[in-house]
Amino acid sequence: MEEQKKNSILIVDDEKFNIMALAHILSPDHIIYISKDGQDAIDIAHENKPDVILLDILMPGMDGYEVLRELKRSEVTRDIPVIFISGLNGAEDEQKGLSLGAADYICKPFHPAIVELRVMNQIRLINQMRELLAKELAIQSSHAKDEFLSRMSHEMRTPMNAIIGMTRLARNVDDLSKKDEYLDKAFDASKDLLKLIDSVLGVTEIENHELTLESTEFCFESALRELTAVTDAEIKQKELSLSVSLDPSIPETLIGDQTRLFQVISILLSNAIKFTPKQGNIKLTAFAQQSENETITLQVEVIDDGIGMTIDQQNKLFTLFEQADGGINRKYGGIGSGLYIAKHIANMMGGDIKVESGLKKGSKFTFTAELKTAMSGVSNDVLSLKGKTALFADDVEINREIGIAMLEGTQIDIECAANGREALDMYVSDPDKYDIIIMDINMPEMNGVEATRSIRGLSAPKSKDVPIIAMTANILPEEVDNYLKAGMSDHIGKPVDPDILMRILGKHLKVS
Repeated sequence: MEEQKKNSILIVDDEKFNIMALAHILSPDHIIYISKDGQDAIDIAHENKPDVILLDILMPGMDGYEVLRELKRSEVTRDIPVIFISGLNGAEDEQKGLSLGAADYICKPFHPAIVELRVMNQIRLINQMRELLAKELAIQSSHAKDEFLSRMSHEMRTPMNAIIGMTRLARNVDDLSKKDEYLDKAFDASKDLLKLIDSVLGVTEIENHELTLESTEFCFESALRELTAVTDAEIKQKELSLSVSLDPSIPETLIGDQTRLFQVISILLSNAIKFTPKQGNIKLTAFAQQSENETITLQVEVIDDGIGMTIDQQNKLFTLFEQADGGINRKYGGIGSGLYIAKHIANMMGGDIKVESGLKKGSKFTFTAELKTAMSGVSNDVLSLKGKTALFADDVEINREIGIAMLEGTQIDIECAANGREALDMYVSDPDKYDIIIMDINMPEMNGVEATRSIRGLSAPKSKDVPIIAMTANILPEEVDNYLKAGMSDHIGKPVDPDILMRILGKHLKVS
């Protein structure tokens, strides 16, 4: 039979005889802590969180009343029952102690049986409350687990039914285009099912303490580019704007578990896509803080302007079986294990995940991880465009901010326009001012192609030759041809890759 855990008691008295007497009465059935002054008692209470405190009132320095006030001010100690044991045996003294929040009052000289009974009354109440709380938590956990299992069963059956149904249709149709359509849908459903299986296996590994980390060299920038490319279809389907910004302080080569690192980033990015409505904005930024021994703390932020969360929902986010609520999961899908897995991986990597959110105000997830650098220091070989001026046109404010941040190290002067019409007006006002124009394609009032045609049609000599770079999420060959025919000089895909942008600037501004 498992031995019952002993309760703990802190005895606070400046008289050695009183401490010895009380300790003799209450041990060996309880764990005893001893203190002879008020501040030391407060420190012991914070560190050890005793179940009951026996507190003398008349002590040098900080008296018992002051100690009780400090204990009640702290969230850590405010709920610990305090029993005053004092030679002050007047009704006013007892009333003062009880009014300050004392649980009981024993007058000196004390009778051993009275001390033992009153302490046991408090301990009995504490243990009863703990049992009730444990039962309530067990019931809540059981209900949450049942909902999780039900959700998981539903989520797995949905893609499985699609796979079976689509493959059956594909087998029985002769039209090749229809057959391809059915097989494509079955393939998409199989990828969804694989994600669910990976989530379940991830939870199992964590619960069984089997999740481990590997250590290999990898290029963070390239890996992130691959990840965002995978999400491109979802981004386009929901007409979202994804902006990616990488700080130059991130070393080119890192050492760590690339798979687990990007599993976390993928979970955060997938959630942002899932909970951001059509035509919303998502911003992913990453930067590094140098630590000791060629170690960096990588920080990744994923910000969206989606549905947001209440404080209650945020408190449940990272706990298995307790995420968000059933209505959220039924509407948006998923089994609610992603952030639980992500939090565990982040902690294993020496970091953490935090969230800032408000209902209908979007969410910001911040993920940190400690990684080794493959080589000390960061390259200082930065393109210098001092004395040059760029016109950066994009209707999304976040994209303009990212563009400025990317070009900051080049020392180029940057002026921004919020749409094609504004970009055209700025250029017309001073054609000789701008050495290069970086133009988003899809903008209100006047898009990038229309603005380019208008600039090329101006009489100013420089307007025929000024490099105009198209920024677009659509990099299909036929579309790129249209941009070039309209008079654009080059193109860069979204999200913008800083290295590619620098190469294009160097090429068109004749800088090596």
